[in-house]
Amino acid sequence: MQQRQYDRIAAGISIALLAGLAAVSYYLAELSVRFERPDAVGTPTHEPDYFVEGLALTRLNREGQPVFRMSADRMVHYPDDDSSEFTRPTLVSLDPGKPLVTLRAERGVATSAGQQTHLYDAVRLTRAAHGDQPPLRIDTDYVLVLPDEDIARTDRPVTIAHGASSLTGIGMEFDNAARVLKVRSRVKGVWAAPAPR
Repeated sequence: MQQRQYDRIAAGISIALLAGLAAVSYYLAELSVRFERPDAVGTPTHEPDYFVEGLALTRLNREGQPVFRMSADRMVHYPDDDSSEFTRPTLVSLDPGKPLVTLRAERGVATSAGQQTHLYDAVRLTRAAHGDQPPLRIDTDYVLVLPDEDIARTDRPVTIAHGASSLTGIGMEFDNAARVLKVRSRVKGVWAAPAPR
């Protein structure tokens, strides 16, 4: 008789412990749902998801011909805004019908799908001599490159050397497709007349 009573008491305690454990589990599950921040779930942070050392990319036009080449010591990609950061990027125009144009900088940032590339620090644009045109060199500390439009522009001070001539100013737009260079304001320069033929 006493053994049966002990068994019943043990069974009752076991059932009470299991019921208590289930209640605590349910309570903790409810708390986790209640305090979960829905805006933070699945939102990527500005942390890199991959990097590439010794990068070299070639962009093609619709006909599959190379338009320009980009190389960099290092590229880091960020998934939250699909941007990329570059260390020591170099962009080279590959249009065979135009003089070679090269852009170099210490660092760069490309927006999603490469629609815009921002180049910073010791930016140098050079255009090779072509026909009777002497080489062109532009130095500044920032350039926005619009690859689809074949345009490079800045709102910062620029120093331009065109053969033996030199020019300084604030703000510049270089249209490689139209072969036009515009300097926006505070333009000062020394123009060297071409040598007589």
